[in-house]
Amino acid sequence: MVLEEPETAEKNHHGGTSLHMGLRRLVDSIFFVGHVSIDRVENINGVRVQPGGAALYAAVAAKTLFENVRLVSVIGRDYGFMDVLASLGLRYIKVFNMPSTRFEISYDSRWDARYVKASYGAGSRVSASILPVEAFSPRSIVHVSPIPPKRAGKIVERVKSKSPETLISLNTWMGYIRGRRNRELLKELALKSDFFILNDSEAKALAGTQSLSTALRLLKAKMLVVTLGELGAIISREGGEVQMVPALNFPVSKVVDTTGAGDVWCGAFLAAYKVSGDIMRSVTAASIISGIKCSGWGFEKLRNLRFRGIEELIDYVIGLREGAVQKRLTDYVK
Repeated sequence: MVLEEPETAEKNHHGGTSLHMGLRRLVDSIFFVGHVSIDRVENINGVRVQPGGAALYAAVAAKTLFENVRLVSVIGRDYGFMDVLASLGLRYIKVFNMPSTRFEISYDSRWDARYVKASYGAGSRVSASILPVEAFSPRSIVHVSPIPPKRAGKIVERVKSKSPETLISLNTWMGYIRGRRNRELLKELALKSDFFILNDSEAKALAGTQSLSTALRLLKAKMLVVTLGELGAIISREGGEVQMVPALNFPVSKVVDTTGAGDVWCGAFLAAYKVSGDIMRSVTAASIISGIKCSGWGFEKLRNLRFRGIEELIDYVIGLREGAVQKRLTDYVK
């Protein structure tokens, strides 16, 4: 079953519809492929049952900077947060007669996560077969959120075979790095993807070393993006060029929930790159939006947040750091 949403057509200044503009908007998009889940999160601030999933977090983050965001995923009939999905569009969400993906995550006082329970359910149906034809456009970006490497590889292969110019971003998770075969597959995918994004712990685990500098030498990718939390990111390009990009962080007075922070980083990074084409500014935007996310449960601080560009986002944070009386975050809520 595929959920249908009303067709939207842009009105031109004569009052008619512009199918050309609608088509351009569709193909000039970022497609986020991966899990949508129901999460039970427990940390020092309490317990919440909330919408989650790597693809959903990334898509919500991207929407703060870029309008043409598409979520491609699979849910069960029991999914209880349809209003959240509707805000991103239901066109590419498939519904199966099986339980939705569910995660139970517990954090200690240092914000180290422990997955108490994981039930993939409908998420096990996320595969290359659910990719819409609109994703095969040279103007699009396809981001593959963490899923088993074998399935991720089939998605990458299908996109590249249909549209070699489409940019592909791939993110992974520590749980998928375990096992020699998985590591070999991920190393191969790093060379096939245009952006291969992972954090420093994952980079070291994938390279089989305790040294990040060694990992950077061993891992080969068109563009390897290693996130460093509040420090920013390291960009390693094909050919050996390595660049450290410091972060301009959102000043968080209290961390409420870190679930999905890495996925938010990915989504914001790609949206910023889509609108600017600048890696350094994209890292800055990703770090800021990830910080904003951590100041609330789930992605509640991002869901209705809209910035007209990276400059507006940076100006807002600089104003906070300088103590100036400028716009508040609520001024950017759509």
